[in-house]
Amino acid sequence: MTNLFFQFALGIILSIIISSGAYYMRALSRSGAFAAFLLGSVIFGLGGLNWAILLMAFFIPSSLLSFLFKRQKKVIEADFAKGSRRDAGQVAANGAIAGLCALLFPLLGQPGWLWAAAAGALAAASADTWATEIGVLGKHRPRLITTGRPVDPGTSGGVSLAGFAAALAGSTLLAVFAVLLKPASVPNTLLNNLILAAAVIMGGLDGSILDSILGAGAQAMYYCDTCRKETEKYPTHTCGSPTRLFRGQAWMNNDWVNTFCTFSGGLLAAVLSFFLLSSPLPNLSNGGAEMLKLTVSSPAFANGQPIPSKYSCDGENTSPTLKWGDVPQTARSLALIMEDPDAPMGTYTHWVVYNLPANTGSLSEGQPAGNLLNGGTQGINSSRTNAYFGPCPPPGKPHRYFFKLYALDIDPSLAPGMTVEQLTSAMAGHILAQGEWMGTYRR
Repeated sequence: MTNLFFQFALGIILSIIISSGAYYMRALSRSGAFAAFLLGSVIFGLGGLNWAILLMAFFIPSSLLSFLFKRQKKVIEADFAKGSRRDAGQVAANGAIAGLCALLFPLLGQPGWLWAAAAGALAAASADTWATEIGVLGKHRPRLITTGRPVDPGTSGGVSLAGFAAALAGSTLLAVFAVLLKPASVPNTLLNNLILAAAVIMGGLDGSILDSILGAGAQAMYYCDTCRKETEKYPTHTCGSPTRLFRGQAWMNNDWVNTFCTFSGGLLAAVLSFFLLSSPLPNLSNGGAEMLKLTVSSPAFANGQPIPSKYSCDGENTSPTLKWGDVPQTARSLALIMEDPDAPMGTYTHWVVYNLPANTGSLSEGQPAGNLLNGGTQGINSSRTNAYFGPCPPPGKPHRYFFKLYALDIDPSLAPGMTVEQLTSAMAGHILAQGEWMGTYRR
């Protein structure tokens, strides 16, 4: 409770500093600064540093874009309902969904899909902002998304190639931060990271597209008879003349459009993550019993020492010889998993072997793909093949490669084609002994 109180107090202090700074820099109006303080207190105080950085990944770049090329956008901004200084309505429309996710995150057990929902909502807000700020500067006139007719830059519902590219860039930025800062409830695997990134990007683009559709049809747009121009401004235009409702629903202002935009982006990211992200790997202990240790070794390289390039993607990409002993007499089968926990996109699985007979004492060098001659089965690795895939790290520091062997009390009859997540789930509670051998490799 003390830690939570301290974190919330720190969140309030940081929110005051950031919202005050944004007000001083004219990124927020007075009401916007107050709303940002409340939103930041919730996200910073309850979510912690990772949630705070995710919010800043949207707010800082979007605010900076609002100031870029301001002179070129001055004429266009005259027809916008609001300027570059965000008020309370804009802050709520862009950040309320993420704030709600931060509030529910600890109450619902910190699910990964809720993190994705927050990131997707902010990605939608980012995509919409980037598309607006950059898209209006394009050389070609945008077209209304519903009819395809050319419209003036800045017209609600207008889309362009430049705007779409900007929306994609804004969504991708949030996706990168979502992957780098993801909670422990999302296992750090390559597949999970790709799924999470794709879900956030798709959520961002989905929200941006919905924003354009609503802007073209449902958003209240007004007309100034004096200037003969469409505008979002009501009840008077910049020239001082009254404006009249031209199309859309009177209640559907820009803030409501943005709210639907962020809700849609968060919802899509949450649904995709809920069904596609793998759950945390189960505990592999066998009910609290003392775990026996297997002796694992390889004549190809010493434990903790470099793996010869012969066994990597730079060489023959062939599996090394592995030997083991001290298998419990009660064991019925063995399983082997080779992983690189230092891979840039999360733990990379290089080799999955199971259904090995318990009396097997080694695997010879150069195991071919598919089923092994001794009855073992090779599962699906991160490269989506049922074979050994050698070390292949990016240039830089050495990566570690763990060969983990498990003695199981289950028969060697597991189904073919299992991934490491499926195998780990099947092994949970059935491990009698385990051991490992580790080598390093760098390029």
